[in-house]
Amino acid sequence: MTRGELLARARALVPFLAEKAGETERNRTMLPDVQERLNEAGLFRIMQTPHLGGYGLDLTSHLAVAAELARGCGSTAWVQSLVGSQNSNVSWYPPEAQEEVRATETPLFAGLVMGPPEIAERVDGGVRLNGRWPYVSGADQATWLMLSARDPDDHARVLTCLLPRAAGRIEDDWFAMGLRGTGSKSVLLDDRFVPEHRVLCFRDAEMNGAPGVSVNPDSLYIGAPTSTIFAMVVAAPAVGLAACAIDAYKDRLKSRWSARMPSAQTEWPASQARLGRAEARWVVARESLLRNADALTAQVERGERVTVEQRTFYRMAVVEVVSQCTDIVYDLFCDAGTGATLDGSVLQRAFRDIHTLRSHFMIMPDIAAENAGRVQLDMTPKPPYAGG
Repeated sequence: MTRGELLARARALVPFLAEKAGETERNRTMLPDVQERLNEAGLFRIMQTPHLGGYGLDLTSHLAVAAELARGCGSTAWVQSLVGSQNSNVSWYPPEAQEEVRATETPLFAGLVMGPPEIAERVDGGVRLNGRWPYVSGADQATWLMLSARDPDDHARVLTCLLPRAAGRIEDDWFAMGLRGTGSKSVLLDDRFVPEHRVLCFRDAEMNGAPGVSVNPDSLYIGAPTSTIFAMVVAAPAVGLAACAIDAYKDRLKSRWSARMPSAQTEWPASQARLGRAEARWVVARESLLRNADALTAQVERGERVTVEQRTFYRMAVVEVVSQCTDIVYDLFCDAGTGATLDGSVLQRAFRDIHTLRSHFMIMPDIAAENAGRVQLDMTPKPPYAGG
C-alpha cells in the first residue's frame, strides 16, 4: 500500500462523507456505514504496525489522508486522524498486551485520553482505576481504550492503561458547538483492574525504549515524541476544513445574488482577493504541516533524539498551521452573507468545526508561543509544556 493509493481512496470518499455530514452531526457519533467505508479503505490502519494488522506507513501519509477526509466531514476526519494514530501507539506495549489485542476479532479502534484526571491505585500485579475520563473521541466505536492516570507514587508521572472497551461505561455527554459527530464522550470506570503488562509510561518508553520493540523492530513510533506527533494529528483535519471552506465559498460566490447587490458576488474585487489569499494561505499551511512531518519522521528513522528546541519548534509550527486555517475559514464565512449562517450550510459547519478544533489543549497558542520564545532565549520551557 502506498500514500498515493490511500489518498485516492480518501479522495473517492469525500462526496459520500459530505452527503453524510449532516446526519453524522445529528447522530453525534460516527455512523455505522461511514465506519464501514473507512474500514474497507483501510484508513484506520495507515500507521498501525503490520504485527497488529496495519500498513506500517509514515506519519505524513496519515496526515495527508486525514486532511483529505475533512473536505467532506470534519467530524469523520477528526476520528480517523486520532484513532489511526492511537492504533499505532498500541505497538509500544509489551508483546503480551499486543497478543491480547490481536486476539480481538474486530478491527483495532483505540480510544485515548492522555490528560490524566485521575490517580491510579497501585495493587499487586498492576493498578486499579476509578473515575471519569472525558473527551474519548470515537468512544462508541472503540474496541480498546488507552486511559491515562497519575502514578500514585509520583503524580508527575503518567501511566497509560490499555483495557478493553467493555471495561468502561460510556456517558452520553458530547453536546458541542462543532465536531459534533465525533462522539467524544466520557468513559467511566468502576474499580477496574489493569495488569502490569497493559500499563505503560510513554515518557519513560521514549527515553529508555518501549517494550513492544521486540515484536515491532521497524516501527517508527517506538521512541518517537508522542506529544509532537499528536499535535500534528490534531492539526491535520484543520487543513482539510480550510479546503472545504474554500470550496464552499466558491459555490456561494457563484450563487449569491439579490436586487440589493450591485452585481453577482463573483464580480466583487474584495471577494476575489479573499479567495486568492485563502488558496495561497491554505497551500502554505498544508505544505508546512507535511514538510515538518517528513522532517520529524526522517530524524526518528535516523535514530536521532528530538531535542527540546526541535519539539518546541514543531509545536509552534502546528499552532501556526491551525491558526492560519482558522483565519481562512473565518474570513470566508464572514464574507459569505447571512445564508452561510443557516443550518445545513457547509461554511457554517466548517466554521463551527474548526473553532472547536482550535480550542484543543495541544494547540493552545499562548503556551506554544511563550515556550518557543523561552527556548530561543536559552530558558527552560514552562509547564504545562507537553515536551513530547
